[in-house]
Amino acid sequence: MKPPTKTRHIRYAIESDSRVFLRYPVPGDREEFVQLRRQSRETLERWEPIPPSGLDIFGDEMFDREFGSRKTESEHRWLICTRSTGEIAGRICLSAIERGVLQSGRFGYWLGTRFVGNGYMQSGIALGLRHSFEALGLHRVSANVMPSNERSIATLRGCGFAKEGYSEKYLKIQGRWEDHERYAMTVERWREINAGAQ
Repeated sequence: MKPPTKTRHIRYAIESDSRVFLRYPVPGDREEFVQLRRQSRETLERWEPIPPSGLDIFGDEMFDREFGSRKTESEHRWLICTRSTGEIAGRICLSAIERGVLQSGRFGYWLGTRFVGNGYMQSGIALGLRHSFEALGLHRVSANVMPSNERSIATLRGCGFAKEGYSEKYLKIQGRWEDHERYAMTVERWREINAGAQ
């Protein structure tokens, strides 16, 4: 794998701040993407569902799924890349996009183990919200998190998400139905937060 350079793929950015930028995956990302997920397996697998298809979520097939559904009517998948090197640090998926009277979507996300603790995910989520509301015109974005995932909950709260409720046996993780807490952000609250930050 070629060593990353500072400006690598920055031209593909859809949103950026001083820490990270978001972009859609490209075919040349396969090796780096799969390697990052394999290196982070111990951290990630306790939070991630195994698809009914039996797809290896730490193999090449996972990248095929990411690339194939990177930008559809119901999903957008963005890589979180560091501004300093252009490396892939993680991914945000905006899924379950519904238009009409709902104009909503749901975030799912992960960060590679070696990038944890640098504020990259909070920056990525904040950029994902901006893109969802300003570029895609959504009204509401939600996220579901296991109660034991304290770091993820802190990230959502840090971005201004509000807890809306509790979903019992919501998602099957590693063969077990797990409860999840529901968090959400509306465009109105997002505008208020950002107006106050200026």
